[in-house]
Amino acid sequence: MSLPLIDISPFLDSSSTPETLQSIADKIHTACRTTGFFYLTGHGVPVAEQSQILSTTRAFLVDGTDAEKEALSITTNDHARGYQRIGDNVTGGKADWHEALDLYAPSPFAVNEKDKVLAGQNIFPSRPAEFQSVVENWVQRMCALGLVVMRATAMGLKMSLSETEDLLDQVRTSFWVLRCIGYPPLPSTHDGVSCGAHKDYGCFTFLHADSTKGSLQVYVPKDAHEQDPEYHWIEANPIEGAFVVNIGEMWETWTNGLYKATLHRVIHKSDNYRISVPFFYEPAFDAIVAPLPAAVNLQQHLQGKTQVEITKQAVKYGDFLINKVGGNFSSSPKGPTRDRY
Repeated sequence: MSLPLIDISPFLDSSSTPETLQSIADKIHTACRTTGFFYLTGHGVPVAEQSQILSTTRAFLVDGTDAEKEALSITTNDHARGYQRIGDNVTGGKADWHEALDLYAPSPFAVNEKDKVLAGQNIFPSRPAEFQSVVENWVQRMCALGLVVMRATAMGLKMSLSETEDLLDQVRTSFWVLRCIGYPPLPSTHDGVSCGAHKDYGCFTFLHADSTKGSLQVYVPKDAHEQDPEYHWIEANPIEGAFVVNIGEMWETWTNGLYKATLHRVIHKSDNYRISVPFFYEPAFDAIVAPLPAAVNLQQHLQGKTQVEITKQAVKYGDFLINKVGGNFSSSPKGPTRDRY
């Protein structure tokens, strides 16, 4: 099985027919039910900006001095925002072989709550000088794209216009996360992975990476049409101009398990330094995420039942996120106990 390639451009064109939009929405729906991953083209992000976010990230991670990086360490901030050395990030209880700079949406906490995880502020490198402006522009691009893909996904679930607007209200003030990641080659003596197998936490991940092949792997069924399919790892190699998109655990809740977040990992054994910039488009920090009636109705139709069991409980996204982030790093107050993107 390979990941589907979906052109989202009709959703950016006001002249597109309802039939065309529904066709794209159906493709996203199928991808979310089967692989949980797909390639996205026609997103409208200029090629120059795609190149710039990668080159700017590379300039900081490759050319930045140890002192410049350590000045941005998560240990001097809120134990979530900031720079992590190789081995600081923990997935499944094992240290990952990458370094990164993590940035989040503005803190949702009051000034007198500054000791909480995620209560800090983003700190940007002084070199390259354009780093902050490039990142902030990318965040705006990705948030706009997130709304478009959310709307298309709602159409795939056969949601009404009012239901769609209610869903979009939960993500308009997205508590987004941006990771600027550098993957050195795995040493031959290293028995781990560059980033351990994990599922993403939230809504949609839009991954933009350099042209390195053979690193990102996705755990998908060999035959999605089987009732109990056998799973295997496949490579999700970059396609020029396309983003790799996957759903997170909040979509599992919204759809009562109809959509499932997919395990993925990075094993980078090539001899180059790989750059990866995943953007996590998430619900608002205070959003209450619960099974959507439209998704439950669709489950009933697919199963030929008048009623299905509600297996997913409502969660406040911010609480869910803090519980996850609190143990992501070896320096975290709770210790390295939980998975990381």
